[in-house]
Amino acid sequence: MKKTSVLAVLALALTVFFGSIASQVRAEAMNFKLISMVEKLETVQVSGVEKVALGVLDRKGLSVFENGEIATTECRSIFDTKKGFQGYSTLTFEDGSTVVVSWSGAIAKPSPGSVYREYTAPFEYVTGTGRFKRIKGSGTFSAKAPNWDKDFKVKGFTFYEFTGTYKVATQ
Repeated sequence: MKKTSVLAVLALALTVFFGSIASQVRAEAMNFKLISMVEKLETVQVSGVEKVALGVLDRKGLSVFENGEIATTECRSIFDTKKGFQGYSTLTFEDGSTVVVSWSGAIAKPSPGSVYREYTAPFEYVTGTGRFKRIKGSGTFSAKAPNWDKDFKVKGFTFYEFTGTYKVATQ
């Protein structure tokens, strides 16, 4: 009887231990939509190379998550109109938690007569604070920027959809 009780307790302890490890590394979905606009843009033309510019871009917006949460979002990037773009976005939640994602991709050239300039690129979860401390994961995003409204185009309004999965390690 004692042996059976000891084995049962041991089995329960192992189940709890391995169950907690499995729950610590379970992938979660983090899907959100972002609308942002250009706050600051600086470009310089490359001398001697037609239609090539280098620049720095600062965007701000709001990200809305599937669960109804909202995060303020700041995006900082650099670009080369010939080679593409790269940057980071910092999402700050109401509880103070943050998530930082990095991304890179090719510059989208609008098709003649198209309503939107559209592109897709991969992203990675880089770091986080609060409930997202030790976040890791990746995903993709797609973007649409209007071509038909000069005011919105000048201000750089763009709609993004991020789809990704992440894990937060507890240790």
